Amino acid sequence: MDILKTLETKLQVLVQQRNQYRDELAAIKADQGTHEEELQGLRRRLEDLQGEHAAMAKERDAVKKQVEAILKMVEGLE
Repeated sequence: MDILKTLETKLQVLVQQRNQYRDELAAIKADQGTHEEELQGLRRRLEDLQGEHAAMAKERDAVKKQVEAILKMVEGLE
């Protein structure tokens, strides 16, 4: 009977460890989901900023051309 009690005790310990590992895995998966959402948000923000950067670069080039045209007109007046 001692052997059965020992085996039962070991089995209970193993079940407790399994449950603990299962809980830890669930917590890790939940944490990973949170990080994935944050990462997706950062990716969207990066795309938005890249779009804004491209628009500002276009606008800068347009202003540069306008300034060059104005300078040529001023030079022509002299």
